[in-house]
Amino acid sequence: MRNLQTLRRALLAATRSMVQGGLSATTRRCGKPTCACAHDTTARHGPHLYLTYQDDGASRSLYVPPDQAEVAQAAREAWAAFWTIGCAIAAENREALRRQWQKTTRGPARRSRRKAAAHD
Repeated sequence: MRNLQTLRRALLAATRSMVQGGLSATTRRCGKPTCACAHDTTARHGPHLYLTYQDDGASRSLYVPPDQAEVAQAAREAWAAFWTIGCAIAAENREALRRQWQKTTRGPARRSRRKAAAHD
């Protein structure tokens, strides 16, 4: 039970800053025909960081300002922790159900065949 309480506290802590999505860095052309990026792929602008996520089945991106990259990374890591902790809690709950159901579905105590043969 103590493990489950610890997991729940960690899950709650992760919810304070978690953001579901992925982080991706992208380079782009600016669109000016005289800019070096128009002719040289190594001269593209960026990389620019985006938080990508699904919204109503559509892929969306949220630009991450350079000074907020660490915040975005921490939010993404909090989501990963939330997922991992949630799976651990689900496993604990599943095990508790298994134990509970085993107790309630057992019939009358039976002697093993070996023990029964020894007593006959």
